[in-house]
Order: sequence, then C-alpha cells, then structure tokens
Amino acid sequence: MLLAVDVGNTNLTVGVFAGDRLIRQWRIETDLRRSVGWYAKALIGPFRRRSGLPDSAVVGSVVPALDRVVSAAISHSFGLKAAFVTPCSPLGLALKVRSPKQVGADRILNALALRAICKGSAIGIDFGTATTFDCVDAAGAYVGGAILLGPRSAARALHEFTAKLPLVDVRRPRSVIGKDTEHCLRAGLYYGYLGMIREVLSRTKNEMGGRPEIVATGGLAPLFLADLGPVRYEPNLTLHGLRIARGLI
Repeated sequence: MLLAVDVGNTNLTVGVFAGDRLIRQWRIETDLRRSVGWYAKALIGPFRRRSGLPDSAVVGSVVPALDRVVSAAISHSFGLKAAFVTPCSPLGLALKVRSPKQVGADRILNALALRAICKGSAIGIDFGTATTFDCVDAAGAYVGGAILLGPRSAARALHEFTAKLPLVDVRRPRSVIGKDTEHCLRAGLYYGYLGMIREVLSRTKNEMGGRPEIVATGGLAPLFLADLGPVRYEPNLTLHGLRIARGLI
C-alpha cells in the first residue's frame, strides 16, 4: 500500500492506495507550530491494525517549512523514507514554462493526473487556498496556467483588513443583490469568483486551441460546478498524481 500526502497551505490531504485504488482519505490541518510527534500521531491515527500499514510513501508539498517535519513524522510512524515530488523529479513530464523549478508540486501532480485521465489537451482547475489553472497540451506536456486567490482566502482577507466586515463562509446566494452585510459578502465572493473563473477559463481555452477537457478538483469545486458548464469533477486529482508519481521515482 502507498501513503500519499499532499501538503497544502490549509490542510494536509492524506490518501492510502491499494494499487491504483484510493481506499482511505483524511485531512490534517496545516499548522507550522505542531511537532513531529503531533503529525506522526495524525498520520498513523486512522490505521487500526499494524498489518495494514503502507509500505511506501510519497509527498507533494507547497509548504517548504513543513517538509522536514512531515518526512520525520512518516519515518517515525511507518519506518518509511518518503519520496518528495519536485520539479526535478524524473516524471517524464515536460515543463514548458520559463522557470520550471518554480512550478509547485501540486501543479505538477495535477498535470500528471490530467495526462493520465484525459485523452488530449486538458485544463485543471484546483479550488484550494489558491485557485489554480493548469494546462496540459495534446502531447502531454505541462504548458503553464494561472493563479487566483481562493474564495475562502479572499473572505478571510476582507475580514482581516477591514474594521467591520465579518468572516463568512463561501456559498451560492439566491440573489446577487445583498440585503445585509453577510449576503453582500457572499454575493461578491461567489459571483465575483464565478466571473473570474469563467473569464480565465475562456481565455485559456482560446489560447490552447482545440477543445481541451476541463477538470475541476479541490474543496470548493462542487460549489461552482453547476455554473461552469461541462466540467469533469475529480475530487482526488492531486492524490492520484502522487500515486502516479510514486511509480516513476
């Protein structure tokens, strides 16, 4: 079995694979203040029987300050040396961008998964702390994309950088004209982001040419699916990218 850990700015998303089948998944809050021991317990907690422990581990991280901690936690809990995915990993994925070493591990992993599940060119939209667009051409090369601030991050910024605006959860309001402050915030966040996503997606499709397949992933993806048209939803895209990467490195 394979332990796959996607270290994000908000959560660590952890998955366990038996072959190519995802059999278990959970999230751990990303917290730079936590110790190796705390993360070790959070990682091994869902395993009830020692006989069912993974025999390999792979990590993709966009939080460098946690890399050593997560590596040590995996070693402590499972006795494994985790493989870390980086732009220099031998994945057979061409990075056709100006600075390949700057491409985040999550974007590389999404591109790997897109290449595996889509028959031709594809655009992945990952609704996380940031909303990222990742593009794979018909030859299976990563060709770049776009990065937006995520809706929840924007909601937090509005709250933290203003004196009176409350922190609201992001959801689809019934109308765009708000009748109170919370409604106004939700309307701006939802419909504002919907407009940004549509515009970036439209221009990305035009620049790629042809008819790229659109794949959505990430925690907030289901919220926007109904208003985005024909989009394939793959909730575990990045974890499957980790699984594919582990078979290559």
